[in-house]
Amino acid sequence: MSNHLHAAIRFHQAGQFAEAEQHYRRAIETGDAGHARNLLGVLYAQTGRAADGVALIGQAIALNKRVPEFHSNLGMVLLEAGDAAGAVAACRRALQLNPTMADALTNLGAALLRLDQAQDAVAPLRRAIKANPGRVETHRNLGLALLRTGQPAEAATSFRDGIALSPHHADCWTGLITALEQAQSADLGPALASAVAHRPADVPLRLKLTAHRLAMGEMAAAEELARQTLALAPAAVEPIVMLANVLTAQSRKSDARRALSDWLGRGDDTPPQALTTLADAFMELGDDALAEQLFRRAIALDAGSGQATLGLGLLMRRLDRAEEARTLLERCARDLPDSALAQAAYGDLLLAMGRPAAALTHVRRAQTLAPNDAGILLTLGNALRDLGEIDEALAALTQAVTVAPARADIHSNLVFTRLFHPDVTLAQVRADHVAWADRHARPVPPPPARRHPGQTWRVGLVSGDFRNHPVGYFTIRALEALAARGVTLIAYANQRVEDALTRRVQAVCVWRPIQGADAQTVAQQVRDDDIDLLIDLTGHIAGNRLDVFALRPATRQATWAGYMATTGLPQMDMIIVDPHHIPAGAEGFYTERVVRMPHSFLCYDPPAFFPAVTPLPALRNGHVTFGCFNIAAKINAGVIACWSRILNRVPGSRLLMKTRGMDELPLQTRILAQFREDGIDAARIDFIGATSPAEHVACKERVDIALDPFPYAGSTTTLESLWMGLPVVTLTGQTFSGRHSTCFLSVLGLRSLMATTVQEYVDIAVRLATNLDEVADLRQRLRPAMAASPLCDADTFADDFIRLMRGA
Repeated sequence: MSNHLHAAIRFHQAGQFAEAEQHYRRAIETGDAGHARNLLGVLYAQTGRAADGVALIGQAIALNKRVPEFHSNLGMVLLEAGDAAGAVAACRRALQLNPTMADALTNLGAALLRLDQAQDAVAPLRRAIKANPGRVETHRNLGLALLRTGQPAEAATSFRDGIALSPHHADCWTGLITALEQAQSADLGPALASAVAHRPADVPLRLKLTAHRLAMGEMAAAEELARQTLALAPAAVEPIVMLANVLTAQSRKSDARRALSDWLGRGDDTPPQALTTLADAFMELGDDALAEQLFRRAIALDAGSGQATLGLGLLMRRLDRAEEARTLLERCARDLPDSALAQAAYGDLLLAMGRPAAALTHVRRAQTLAPNDAGILLTLGNALRDLGEIDEALAALTQAVTVAPARADIHSNLVFTRLFHPDVTLAQVRADHVAWADRHARPVPPPPARRHPGQTWRVGLVSGDFRNHPVGYFTIRALEALAARGVTLIAYANQRVEDALTRRVQAVCVWRPIQGADAQTVAQQVRDDDIDLLIDLTGHIAGNRLDVFALRPATRQATWAGYMATTGLPQMDMIIVDPHHIPAGAEGFYTERVVRMPHSFLCYDPPAFFPAVTPLPALRNGHVTFGCFNIAAKINAGVIACWSRILNRVPGSRLLMKTRGMDELPLQTRILAQFREDGIDAARIDFIGATSPAEHVACKERVDIALDPFPYAGSTTTLESLWMGLPVVTLTGQTFSGRHSTCFLSVLGLRSLMATTVQEYVDIAVRLATNLDEVADLRQRLRPAMAASPLCDADTFADDFIRLMRGA
């Protein structure tokens, strides 16, 4: 080896690249052409000239193909030049010459990682460590490969080995934290503290430690660390947002808003990415107007800002500006194909628009990009449920609960979705809900005493559905009648959307908006309002505030009208029902005390836009049309088999199925395949998807007889059908959700439409279809009978309610 080559290597190792290059060139001129070209090629790659480096090492190989180091270095430089496939080939040639060459094994593993072949990368990286355990990059790469193959615990070991060699190595610390997060390891907190101790200026690590302390409820420590990080990086947006999050978690929203506003007010040169991050933060604080301004500023500065467009789309969705939301989120899904959030957000919007099959495509794409994201798994479960794939939905939601065990909303979704399973039992329903309460509603505080007993009876109602929604239709007449009787009503409204029905509620209730308020704040408001009875109108359905009830802010607490099972909460004193939904002997399946209204647990308010009842369509069509307007989640294989038997026994009859998603081919394909198995021609089944409310009701004019699904029966759909003159055939179930139609038909004296077996259900439907004069007469009598019945008698309902609640 010449003196020039020795000198070049010394300068190269010392980082004096210009001097090293001069000596490499002299070495090439004086006889060390192969080795000098090889190492000069490496230097070129290190100084941003990878393509020139590839050419030089290629020249070295041309001089001597038998030197494994040349091929290994060529692999490394090719990888730097962006040719991962070429790098793999070069490293494999090196290993043919020297199978235990550590550098070649390391470079091969890195190239395979670049090609997303993590599983194939594991073996060469393990061999590299065996050959040379002292190279930190090899441990890091093995950790990355193990992470990508779903082995976070083993990955953590590799990253720790790297840290042992280089205690301040940024990638190893970041990898270790990621691995511990994925493994849900108890070592995460100590590891984060160690990472920050070794890398005190690493802002992302400090932010992760702050978030962890916040999640653990260590508020003072989290705030101190957040302020220290902000002082360390005052110009970065992430520290101020983290501080705002910490303040918000301490119910100090005004302090959080002030801190963000002060940071924003420091100048007008805030870059688009920072504006987007701030907009997200203000959105979390409920300052939607300012959030919108910031998103639009970001987009104005950078029209291609996908994250700002996504944030604005999500905000428009929240503000119920549907067309703007659709345009923005559709664009994001198209322009950001590798953004899990963009795909999931558009999927969630499609789901809300009644297109679950289209939604599923985007949500599955999102899950592929982020397989352990609890929010994406939640949306996946909802989409599958809306398609009637209940087992798959439960699997997705169970995985989501495993990933995010503290997310009460996801756990609520799981227990709610179980109600749709065809094999559900009362015992299973109770066990599911008690498990929810054990995780999310402990400990149980004692009930408070009223501060001013004996004054006006004060009833609080908590809901996100004081609007055109089944809960609104089920309760508004009762609320108006209660207010007319001197009951003071306070509506704790967990909603942003308001409409004509909202204004009716506001006219008879003290209106308390609670959207975005934390549970402690709402609970204190309830205490300040000196409530006698606090009523939940949502149960475990989306938008519930069971977190408030878990804090026990009222002397007595009850659930009513909005849910179809026990809540499971020991803090919930009563469930307000009727003898039909919870018959005698079933009380043990409810954690609440069962309090029964004498007739029905609700008082229906038929929407004013419903048209007059029309003549029976079968008399002009010459055939009977059965109909079902229930969501696909309720339509299982047993239901379809039952309906097939009816269609087989009523020649020429048809079935109209209308609900969101029914106009999508995947759902139609699943349903028609089951009908075909039972010998039903697909041409006899008509599908209609989501429409306007008026169009939805108009479709009922095409139907002669409504068929109720089971074991989850219709509620709103049954009441609408009855109001439009349609007899509803139902199979009385065991669960609360399986007895809605049974209740309504019982109150109307139509027990002849209620079956206790599938055979009886079929026989009832067939009997009606072969007695059309009877059905035509019933069609005209149903609405006046219903209007005169306890189902719509608000005065009687209010009197019964007051008597029962004051005596309970």
